[in-house]
Amino acid sequence: MFSTGISSADVIEPGQKTIPISYQLSNIQDYSDYVFILHGTPNPSMEVLNSSEFSFYKLSICSIYAVPRTVYDSVQLDEMNETQVEQFLTNDSRVARSNLQLDGTYGTVSDSNPLQSALIMLKINSIQGNDLDIEKTSIIYSYENGQTDEKQFTAQNQTPEPDNPGSWWDYIYFIVLPILALAVVLVIIIKKRSTD
Repeated sequence: MFSTGISSADVIEPGQKTIPISYQLSNIQDYSDYVFILHGTPNPSMEVLNSSEFSFYKLSICSIYAVPRTVYDSVQLDEMNETQVEQFLTNDSRVARSNLQLDGTYGTVSDSNPLQSALIMLKINSIQGNDLDIEKTSIIYSYENGQTDEKQFTAQNQTPEPDNPGSWWDYIYFIVLPILALAVVLVIIIKKRSTD
């Protein structure tokens, strides 16, 4: 009974669906001297990133860290426990930290919305001392019919909205049915006038 408030954070409203989000570092190959690590709350504790897409638990908030490859090899980060990993990433002077926070989910939309997933492309601008400068460059929306739509970020704190191509049901419901209803009303009016 007391745990209902905690578990409700994972529950979505009827008629809604959760849209998963993933990320990809577009130019990670340009920084081969570094190991890029994803760390989040409540998880993951540590995930080494490459050029592939990555995602994480929908209620997590994550950040990316850059560790010089020589340092990564010498400290044996993969053998540390969660507390040691967090202390190393947040306190070690050799680690570059991004202030960009990544969310685990895009959000929820109506079940009738054909939006299926979202992918945010990230670009590493520079690594200087403890500062890892990463920006969101674009978001690629994928739809149930296989179409994709790419939007460019004009502001880092504002995600561009997707175009909603709509499902066939939306098309029928909002366009075809009103036209048919109007046609029926016109036919009734014309017949009524012709009988008078």
